[in-house]
Amino acid sequence: MLLKHSAAASYFPVIHLLLIAEEPQALAQTAALLASPDHKIIRKDDIDSSRSLLESGVFDLLVVLTDGAVGAFTNLNSIRTATGSLPLIALITTGSSEAEQRAYESGADLVLHAPVALSSFTTSTRHLLVNPAKGVTPPAKTAPSPAPADSVTTSALEVLRNFSKVLSYSLDHELFTQHFVLKLREIISVNRIAIFMEAAPSGTPAQAQDVRNKDRLTCIASVGISNDLLACIELSRQTGIGQHITRCAQILRGEATTAHPFPVEDPKIRREFEILGCQVAVPINDRERTLGVALIGGRVTGSPFTDAELQLVYHLLEELGLAVKNSWLHRQLSASHQLFSDVLGSITSGSLVVGADLSVLHANRAFIGFLRGEGRNEPRVDFADLPAPLAAALHDLAEKGRTAEPFFITFPQTPDRIYRASLVSFPTNDRSLPQPAMALVEDFTQIQSVQRAEIEASNLKLIALIAKRFAHEIRNSLVPLSTHHQLLDTDYANPEFRESLKSALGRETGRIQRFTEQMLFLSQPAYPADECVSIVSLLNEAFQQAVRSSGTDARLKITGSQEDVDVRIHRVSLVHALEEIFLNGLQESGPGGVFQVDIASGTGTSWSPYLTLRFRDQGPGFSPENARRATEPFFTTRNTGVGLGLTVARRIIENHSGQIEVCARVAGEDPDIVLHLPLV
Repeated sequence: MLLKHSAAASYFPVIHLLLIAEEPQALAQTAALLASPDHKIIRKDDIDSSRSLLESGVFDLLVVLTDGAVGAFTNLNSIRTATGSLPLIALITTGSSEAEQRAYESGADLVLHAPVALSSFTTSTRHLLVNPAKGVTPPAKTAPSPAPADSVTTSALEVLRNFSKVLSYSLDHELFTQHFVLKLREIISVNRIAIFMEAAPSGTPAQAQDVRNKDRLTCIASVGISNDLLACIELSRQTGIGQHITRCAQILRGEATTAHPFPVEDPKIRREFEILGCQVAVPINDRERTLGVALIGGRVTGSPFTDAELQLVYHLLEELGLAVKNSWLHRQLSASHQLFSDVLGSITSGSLVVGADLSVLHANRAFIGFLRGEGRNEPRVDFADLPAPLAAALHDLAEKGRTAEPFFITFPQTPDRIYRASLVSFPTNDRSLPQPAMALVEDFTQIQSVQRAEIEASNLKLIALIAKRFAHEIRNSLVPLSTHHQLLDTDYANPEFRESLKSALGRETGRIQRFTEQMLFLSQPAYPADECVSIVSLLNEAFQQAVRSSGTDARLKITGSQEDVDVRIHRVSLVHALEEIFLNGLQESGPGGVFQVDIASGTGTSWSPYLTLRFRDQGPGFSPENARRATEPFFTTRNTGVGLGLTVARRIIENHSGQIEVCARVAGEDPDIVLHLPLV
């Protein structure tokens, strides 16, 4: 049984079923139940409407849906008489074993009960098809008729002239194939022709071909064959004529003595020739692979075809295959173009595509609305209509290949709107200029408004933070001054009070003056480096000022391999930067400490000479987190100060083309701050 099933699968990859049922609803339900890629189902209400198809022998099986009543089996008996030896399956919706017995007595070859599983139905029908009693007897081999004296009825030049008309008939492959069939029948004078092709590929050219139905060859053009018959039959690459043509790509004759024994003995090939009433099968290829098969009937005069005629037909069909392939490619490109146009047309951003000659190739609805204003739908857009900044940028990109960063523009019709334009080039394969380009335009009015609001809110937040920090520091400075002011009338005669008042005035006014200098250095531009000064003298001067400002007693120790050297600087600003660095260390070290500075020379990334200063105090040093944020504005770890000292120092050092690094202390000798200054 397994051997028979295998044989049935090879002979009948697609089973042609005629399904008969009187009730349309039951007919549709049963057809849906039996639907499968292995089945080609034709539905009819009665046997009379399908007699012409039954006579052609196109069907492999006949399935009759019956309810099991006594009258139904009388109808089944008449169907059995009308169909002859065609395998008949009775599908009983209701009934018992007696109904099944009556169905067999009425001529059914197989009785099944509905609903039936598709797998069970397929297995049962294929077993029925390989029954030797239902097999097809090979036709007797006959000798070929003598070849006619005139092998080609029309000259090759006339044939090519007629075929050139076919190529210009239409871009639709089915239309010009039908026109080709009519011309071919006129040239070789045959009674019927049918062109079977694989399904046209779907998707875009860059995508893989849809292979779901690649094995099925359907008729796309014919002459001399009824449409009802063609609707019931299709060829397959897995068996019969389709299989032989796909594998061998050779002309196949139906005459038994003129072909290889394999196709002659194949009952599927014989049956397909007999059903379609054709004698010759010719491959249709595109010079790479087989796209389909042309089945040709006999001459109207009864004379056989010569090899010269079939060779001419083969080459004409090859040109047809190339034309069909080009038609498929054209359809894919058209679909891709339409998809691209639909995508650009539906996006809310404006899109404009210009050619290499700056002609406008495409402008979507959004761009036209930006350009013309709302409510104006003039579809035509010329390059001269574009705003000057956009036109100039597109011209530079297309003509000169000069790219531009996204920029903002406005349109004359909508001056209150702000648009952001981005340009994209489409370089050709040889990268030559000019080249097509596209502009994408987005409405940034609302985004700009939100950004302005965010900036204003950020500015207000920054102002509030500055006010809070400075109010806190000025209040700290005013507390001792206010206290001395309250005691001035009663304690002024006391020498200690006068000394305390003098110290408080100097200390607190110095603190306020330092805050003022910090703000000035942050707000003013860089000062010119107009003075050459000894680096050691600068360090000593800045350290003494820091000691006076902090009110602590400390000592500066300068070491290193580099001897004293002059640097070109702006003296006041650099002294202030060094003072801020020293103050930061003195506030952490406490009184009596030693502040160490190591001086060394080296080269930067551009091989320019640099002076490197490494600062280290006796405090605990920076943690990794504090080292990362130390130069941020208003960052401080103390209760006093506004957190601008190292920020000001960084700005001044960078204005001198230098660098400042705040380091986390890992080993005992690691520096806290490293300063790089260029040497002239």
